[in-house]
Amino acid sequence: MLKLIQNEWMKLWHKKGTWAMVAMLILVILVPGGIMKYYEEKSSDEGSWQKVEQQAIQNNKAMLAEEDLSEADKAYFKEQISISEYRLANDAPSQKDGSVASFMSFTSSMLTLVTLFTVITAASIVSSEFSTGTIKMLLTRPMSRAKVLTSKLLTTFIFGLFLVAVNVVVSAIVGLVLFGVGSGVELEVVNGQVAEKAVWSDLAYHYLLSGGDFVMSTLFAFLIGSVFRSSSLAIGLTMFLSFTGGMIIMFLSRYDIVKYIWLTHSDLTQYEHGGSSMIADVTMPFSLTVLAIYAILFLIISYTSFMKRDVTA
Repeated sequence: MLKLIQNEWMKLWHKKGTWAMVAMLILVILVPGGIMKYYEEKSSDEGSWQKVEQQAIQNNKAMLAEEDLSEADKAYFKEQISISEYRLANDAPSQKDGSVASFMSFTSSMLTLVTLFTVITAASIVSSEFSTGTIKMLLTRPMSRAKVLTSKLLTTFIFGLFLVAVNVVVSAIVGLVLFGVGSGVELEVVNGQVAEKAVWSDLAYHYLLSGGDFVMSTLFAFLIGSVFRSSSLAIGLTMFLSFTGGMIIMFLSRYDIVKYIWLTHSDLTQYEHGGSSMIADVTMPFSLTVLAIYAILFLIISYTSFMKRDVTA
């Protein structure tokens, strides 16, 4: 099995597209970092952080004076006022601008790009063997079809995790070089009291929750690529469902069946910071259970199709 994975890994890196993905991921971290640094230096000349917080208090109070505000909006603006007042009273500037932690929080949104690149790999790693005819040579080896497909699936996930590592390491290096460690604090309101945020644990939790969409999108693309032997169909369909999933869920929200569709649960970041699902009576344990069932279903279909397919024709 290890030799099969090594073989798949080498084949993956012999493709120019793989290097292009890594280069593009690094580029979309470097460019925003430079832009953020430029505007940080520009804004630093416009006034102290105390003036910024005083202006924020005035702006939030003005928003509170607006009519027809929802209770959630009122609570949000009150919390922002409390945080700004706490900063001024305790000489606690924000770390939001100009720190490696804040920059890494920003670049955590690049996980969407990581998922896209992993989906492209998952969609093509099986289908490309059929389109080029190399699948016949691969299956002549004294290895079962199950092991061959498993090696491809594991290689895909290893590549995806490698991209996540690139995202984290490059973001940390760029953040340290451009912004430094930072001396401020991040604050939040917990049970009516202003408290310091656990920035690093929150960031790690965000990465963990982002794994839901990463795993399910990869497995779905792997399924379509294995069954239909078309990487373009797999990539297109997976991306279509990713971008329109929210609209599909909203359209079906009036029906109970929406609770049992994997798109409803794949975005686990909806539970971040104590949040809840957009669908009533849906909790994280329920979402994880539904995702586990779909993951097993995707794998069963993928393996069944690959094991029974005639490749001699």
